[in-house]
Amino acid sequence: MKYTIIIEETVSEELTLEAENEEEALEEARRLYRQGKWVLEPGNLVEVRFQVLEEEKAD
Repeated sequence: MKYTIIIEETVSEELTLEAENEEEALEEARRLYRQGKWVLEPGNLVEVRFQVLEEEKAD
């Protein structure tokens, strides 16, 4: 049988920015991330998950 496997990695990195308050800081962080100005580097791995998506039976 063939199996489709999903591997999901969670990475984490601490970044700093200036803002008037917490809400503004989160909005700015999301904007910078979406624009590709903040890119997380591999290597700061927090978690790995493995999941079997489906099973394909051979004829």
